[in-house]
Amino acid sequence: MKLIAFLSTFLLVVSVQGKQFTYNDIAKRNPTVALTKKQLKEAKMQGECLVGLKELNFKKKEVFDPVAEWTNFRSISLLKQLPPCQVLVIMEVAQKALKKQQKTIVAPQKKLTSN
Repeated sequence: MKLIAFLSTFLLVVSVQGKQFTYNDIAKRNPTVALTKKQLKEAKMQGECLVGLKELNFKKKEVFDPVAEWTNFRSISLLKQLPPCQVLVIMEVAQKALKKQQKTIVAPQKKLTSN
């Protein structure tokens, strides 16, 4: 009985190790449910948009950026509701507006000099 359990475990491990888990390999093993060319192209675009979100939110790694921190937090919650490319567009607009607002609020003021 132990030998049968060992052999079945061994065969399972060997069969899993032999498989590749990239999308292309999985699609080849499951051609009837694989994405169409259009769906695959759309999925690749969404993946690139995820990279865009990462780049947008983590440009300054050495300095704390409150705007990027805010948009990163909002990006995560929006990704639960919307596709990555829509979230990227929203966050690009939001960061641009917030940074512009931040510059006007933090703009250096002239010092008053006493005569």
